[in-house]
Amino acid sequence: MIKRLLPAVFLCVLCWTANAQQCLTTGYCSTVTHQYPTSTFSTTSNTWTAVSAYMNAGNWTLFNVTAGNVYEWSYCEAYGGVSTAWDAQLTLIDNSNGTNLCFSDNVCGTSGNAPYISWTATFTGVVKVLTNVSACGTNTTSPYNTLVWRQANGGASTQVFGIDVSHYDGTITWSQVASMPKTFAWCKATEGTTYTDPTYAANMTNGVAAGMKIAGYHFAHPETNSATAEATFFVSVAGSDIKSCQLPPALDLEDPSGGPSLTSSMTSAALTTWVQDWMTSVKNQTGITPVLYTAASIAAYMGSAVNVYPLWIADPDGSSTAPPTSIGVWTNWTFKQYSWTGTVNGIASGTSVDLNVFNGDMNAFDTFISCPTGMAAESQKLSRFNLYPNPATDLISLENNAADPNQEMTLSVYNMQGRLVMQQALKQEKTEINISDYTSGIYILKIQTSEGIETKKFIKR
Repeated sequence: MIKRLLPAVFLCVLCWTANAQQCLTTGYCSTVTHQYPTSTFSTTSNTWTAVSAYMNAGNWTLFNVTAGNVYEWSYCEAYGGVSTAWDAQLTLIDNSNGTNLCFSDNVCGTSGNAPYISWTATFTGVVKVLTNVSACGTNTTSPYNTLVWRQANGGASTQVFGIDVSHYDGTITWSQVASMPKTFAWCKATEGTTYTDPTYAANMTNGVAAGMKIAGYHFAHPETNSATAEATFFVSVAGSDIKSCQLPPALDLEDPSGGPSLTSSMTSAALTTWVQDWMTSVKNQTGITPVLYTAASIAAYMGSAVNVYPLWIADPDGSSTAPPTSIGVWTNWTFKQYSWTGTVNGIASGTSVDLNVFNGDMNAFDTFISCPTGMAAESQKLSRFNLYPNPATDLISLENNAADPNQEMTLSVYNMQGRLVMQQALKQEKTEINISDYTSGIYILKIQTSEGIETKKFIKR
């Protein structure tokens, strides 16, 4: 987030070749390793969305489809996919009976080695998409490729946009920012153990008044100070602004402007522990789990223990729709900083503004910030359910303390991208949920009752 002069960047536009193999009826592969990711995906959006940036050959993934709709899957870079590591192949299969539906190989991509399937659903149900390497081969470790998909005849998705600012952005007219529209913003609050951004208080007051979902961020100096000291200082300045139904606070983890780089001055273990300690300290003092902002090099340098925190990745490629090219030890990302040179109404002309996008729609965003409305907000005030242990590795328990435990209730679990992972009826005083096959990270648990919705977060280690 440090303001820097950017070098000239030359862009190459990738084109879809005219001989795209959309739905071949021969060449099907059947060589599988395991299901990945483990959830069943759904969409009604015509925007290309990443399924995973960690696909191996031999992985298969499940998708909900509705008869008559057109669905597309691809590894083409032009659509946000990645197939530069190996010559990918795709096989589309009816999951209910194993019937092969489509096959594609060698269509588009940086080296002309990415498959692309376009298929009009002939039934309503679930399809399996199998990824293979050339000649239906498999691989189980790096390199990885990125699979994307969409409902081609669906509606445009509503993206959730935001900015991050500091005193470099001057005096901001937040009502104009909110009208663009921008939904969320991070404002620099503190740095190290002594510096407070002079515009923080005004930005927070005026941003909240304009209806923004807003929070402070802290620029870290782990090469100099202890995590506890920096967390305590940050909370002393920004703690009163940290609350549910607002953007979570963020830790800005990047190389100090005067050097040296964090990856050269600290071991991976030391940096990982520092981040964990800062996050834990802020969570313990405020009750809110912070977000971690960092670049791909640092995200890859740290240990996997940090991937339980929501990732805000710096990837200023100028695209709000393309997924980040690298997210290190994380399996999912929550926010992407896609530009350092944006222009925003309400911020002085000529000022380069950092632009961000949330990985999900508005419903997913509201879920992420624990912001129910209407009757749900009322039910949130009185917790009728206890969730433990949290964090957990294998099982979590949900205790139902409602006056009538036999009322109709539905339990749903969502990942941070708003995708439904599990749903079941709930009529027990205590329910155990097996999360052993969930990917590490933060999940949202929703309980729908006749009186509204109660929302809880839990962490899968």
